Amino acid sequence: MTTNKSNDAASNPTWYGEIRYMFTKTDIAHMLPHGINLGDYLTVKSHAISIFGQISAGRMPPGNPWPADWQTTFSNWISNGYPQGTASTKSKLLGLNTLAAKTVQATRIRKEISTLSASELALLKKAFTAIMKKEPTDPNSYYLHASWHGLPSQYCMHHAPGYNPWHRAFLVGFENALRSVPGCENVTLPYWDLNTSLPEVLSQPPFDSYTLPVDIGNGYKEGYVTTRYKAAEIAQNFKTYSVLEDFNRASTKTDWEDYTGMIDNRANNTTIAAHDGGHVSIGDSMANQQVSAFDPIFWFYHCNLDRLFWQWQSEMQATTLAGLLTTIQSDNSRRIFTVPVWQALAPFTDGPTALTTVKIVDSVTSLDVNYDTQAKPTMMKMIPTTKGSTFASDKFFVHTDKVNARVKGINRLKIPGSFKVHLLKDDKIIASRAVFQPNEADKCENCVENAIIHLDFELPLTKVSKGKLGVWVEPLDHSQFGDHFPHKMMGNPTVNVRLLLSNE
Repeated sequence: MTTNKSNDAASNPTWYGEIRYMFTKTDIAHMLPHGINLGDYLTVKSHAISIFGQISAGRMPPGNPWPADWQTTFSNWISNGYPQGTASTKSKLLGLNTLAAKTVQATRIRKEISTLSASELALLKKAFTAIMKKEPTDPNSYYLHASWHGLPSQYCMHHAPGYNPWHRAFLVGFENALRSVPGCENVTLPYWDLNTSLPEVLSQPPFDSYTLPVDIGNGYKEGYVTTRYKAAEIAQNFKTYSVLEDFNRASTKTDWEDYTGMIDNRANNTTIAAHDGGHVSIGDSMANQQVSAFDPIFWFYHCNLDRLFWQWQSEMQATTLAGLLTTIQSDNSRRIFTVPVWQALAPFTDGPTALTTVKIVDSVTSLDVNYDTQAKPTMMKMIPTTKGSTFASDKFFVHTDKVNARVKGINRLKIPGSFKVHLLKDDKIIASRAVFQPNEADKCENCVENAIIHLDFELPLTKVSKGKLGVWVEPLDHSQFGDHFPHKMMGNPTVNVRLLLSNE
């Protein structure tokens, strides 16, 4: 059967706007045994000339050759330098490769917590209170679910490609626990929009704190009560660690690696950086990976992060596996969705939810979860994605108004818990970032696997010029090493400062 194709060529096509829609699942499956993934930008770019030769000769796709206007569109893409562009919801080709999820309605609609009605809030409080009172061994207890993120279980994924999938599964499991309470079967987990100040309701029981019912190790004993900062201090900390700026920057990215940040040597100033800075901003409990999920605010904070992730997927037409894979460039990231052994999300894959990285991709269809339309952040898609380097075969712009200062090669395993990295100019702090980790990172499997990290400070050139720069690493815990952690003990990290480039 011949696919219904467009009737006119695009003069300025891009990968995300047109080209990725031109290869169907059948086309992709046909070429994979030959080592060519037609759903991958870099692969299509590197084989574009030979692909054009095949399609212009009518040999590909087999039995369903491209019409002349499609061939011209692909030729124009090559001539224009293989631009990636941005996603389009108006493409005439949208739907050919099922890159966007089918239009279905979820029954679990997560709302911003300040918009809940009195009855919705009462049910939420009832559900939280009930699971907090359950025995620690109960499969629906607050204690058990929170423990999976830190002590004593420590399953969670951070600073790795599986970060967003794992936390989405984590939220579903916790929401199911809330819904296990009689009378609360329809409760959904609200989110806290970080663009607003801390809602007053989160400072009220049962959302204000949690008391450990048992010892969990590393000095956290039965009776430990979670703590956090006041609303004004949290808001100021968000500014100090560029939390909202980093989340906003992430929303402008088109590639999975850039949206996530840090992985595969990408700039660490988007989602992972914002996540870490947010944890450290909120309080002593949230700043420590081993106990952060015990603070009730954790769930509302991470629900918002999942909302932002889903919103990015929707913007990028990446709400199906096929669509998401078109945004991924590295094998390290792609394998968590394509190689079965890497798709597991412990402990959720073997548990009642049976969730994997593949199953969590389509939040609406697979998980029956969607978000309301409250407080959508402004998407800055017109801002080009800047980076430190590009392929020599690409044309590029140099942005002389700003630079990126990267502190690279930080071995974090000996640093006692979460820490701050300050960029100094003439011995004064001009920018700060935070890294979120457990007190004993060298005993955390995920931390050991991702021991070497880097941090990026994207700043106006004027802010770093005409002065002597320096780097100060400050542990949150000053008891062991004071407020300056020795550079030699973290592998003598280096710094490079460079102008930023963009291809569009």
